[in-house]
Amino acid sequence: MSTPSSSTETTERWTKKRLSLVIVAVGLCFIAWLAFRTLRGVMMLGDVDSAIIRVRAVAAAETKFAKSHPELGYTCTLSQLPYDELVARLVDNAHDNGYSFGIVGCQAPDPRKPNSMYHITARPLHSGLPAFCSDSSGVVRSDDTGSVERCLASGVALNS
Repeated sequence: MSTPSSSTETTERWTKKRLSLVIVAVGLCFIAWLAFRTLRGVMMLGDVDSAIIRVRAVAAAETKFAKSHPELGYTCTLSQLPYDELVARLVDNAHDNGYSFGIVGCQAPDPRKPNSMYHITARPLHSGLPAFCSDSSGVVRSDDTGSVERCLASGVALNS
C-alpha cells in the first residue's frame, strides 16, 4: 500500500476548496436572484398602486374641471386640469412609475355643446403589469394583459 505524497494531498485539498468555493458562489448567486425577483415584485406592486391612485386623481380633477367650466365640460388634456400634486407630476411628463397616462376618447355630442365624454388611460411601460382606465363614472377598471384597449372595452372594475 502506498502512502499519498504531500503534493497529492495538497492538490486534493485545493480541489476540495475550489469545489466548496464554487458551491458557495452558486448558492450566493441563487440567493441574489431570489432577492432580485422579490424586490422586483414589490416594486411592481408599488407601480400598480401608484397608477391606480393617479387614475383616480385625474378622474377627480376632470370632475372639478367640468364643474368649474360647464360651458366646456371635460378637458382632453392633462395640462388643463386643476392643480393637484398627483396630477401635476403628469402634466410635465405623462410617464410616472412605470406607466404612461393620457386622456383619450373626448367627445362632445354637438360642437356647440360641452364635452361630455373622456377616458383616462394608464398604459404599462413594462411587461407583466396591468393596464388601467376610467371614464366619467369614476370607476377604475383594469386589464391584466396590459392592454389599454381591452381595459376600455371590457376591463374589470376595481373595488374602491
